Amino acid sequence: MLTLLLVSLMAAGGFFITWINGQAARAFARSTEAFYLAESGLATALAVAEMPNPSVPPVTLGAGTATVSFEPLLELRPGEAVYRVESLGRVVSGGATFERSVGQLLWVAGPPRVPGALVLVGSVGVLPPMGTITGLDAFGSACPQQPSPVAGVAIWGGPPPPPDSLLTISGSPADRRMAAGVSVTAETGIRWTELLASWGPRPDATVPPDPWPTPRADSSYTRIAGSRTLGAGSSGRGALVVEGDLTLEDGFAWRGLILVGGTLTLDGDVSVSGAVGSGLAGSAGVAADFGGHRVDLRFSACAVAAAAERLTAPAAAIPGTWYEVW
Repeated sequence: MLTLLLVSLMAAGGFFITWINGQAARAFARSTEAFYLAESGLATALAVAEMPNPSVPPVTLGAGTATVSFEPLLELRPGEAVYRVESLGRVVSGGATFERSVGQLLWVAGPPRVPGALVLVGSVGVLPPMGTITGLDAFGSACPQQPSPVAGVAIWGGPPPPPDSLLTISGSPADRRMAAGVSVTAETGIRWTELLASWGPRPDATVPPDPWPTPRADSSYTRIAGSRTLGAGSSGRGALVVEGDLTLEDGFAWRGLILVGGTLTLDGDVSVSGAVGSGLAGSAGVAADFGGHRVDLRFSACAVAAAAERLTAPAAAIPGTWYEVW
């Protein structure tokens, strides 16, 4: 009897130890799931966070959920800040809840914004266009992510276009001279170098080597490597970024945002609903040469907001700041 009792106790002890090990293994597995859920939440924050109010909806995978929170730490400039981001992964298994939390510092920026229907960096051509330039938009309140109304012409480093009876400029104000100490990047959120960098926003087409894209939705982004001349056959919509100079010929029409690193030249009558900026590469002596042609440039907050979304720099993790909360 004693021998049977001893064997039974040993068997029971073995089963108990096995049960304990199984529970520990399951707890470790659920805890690991919670950790990877937390990491998924952090990765989602990197992918979608942008100014002015970065946020991430709960991330659900299987039986777990990751909740992401943002804490502003440092505003570098308008539309650009450093945040502490924490992601809490939670897995419920049976009657037990397993949690793991990780965090990191992220650099977060917002989409570009424009202070004028026409933004000029550098000197302005001596011959103004005929036509209309207006920063007023009757439907601007429908797209609050793009400030509205704006100036008709916003100018850095040069005099405003001389008055002409054939040219109408209106806005809030009609023309706005930027002070020398106001940087283009701080005022517009356009970081030209980062915009063209390999880690920047990915264009839908780069011309060349890609062919000129067919007209697509407002969210498309086309980049032109070098300089180019565009006419009626190149009309379209979305975001258009030109690394060099841009010449617009008769019949060109665009809805969205056009950003030009070098000189903007009009060689015909053109129409734009949105906004245009030139001289953004910062080269000395950059000019906007309008010739004597007619321009119909009307600011559209919604067209700019839709195009600018494609030019938003992705959030970036600050190296060496990852941590786990215990």
